[in-house]
Amino acid sequence: MSSSGLTRGSIEKMKDPCPVCDNMEHLSSMDMTPELVAEMAAQEPVSDYAGDKLVAKRLEVCNACSHLIGGMTCRDCGCFVQFRVRHKTASCINGKW
Repeated sequence: MSSSGLTRGSIEKMKDPCPVCDNMEHLSSMDMTPELVAEMAAQEPVSDYAGDKLVAKRLEVCNACSHLIGGMTCRDCGCFVQFRVRHKTASCINGKW
């Protein structure tokens, strides 16, 4: 595991194209990291915040999911999971939470 927390496996997954980008840019060419996305999500004002326990539980499910690209993006819906899990009214597109 590198100092950024990325494993060889997560770096390989980042070679997958973003599922929602029109130009299908590869995530590996972006300057986004799971840590940066988590920091940005933590600063986002959320009117329907799900609460720390539920957010942590949802992130645990997402982090174990084979559809997670690079530790931050859902392969199926294209969201940054660190943002989506924070909203009480949000749900997993695959029904996992």
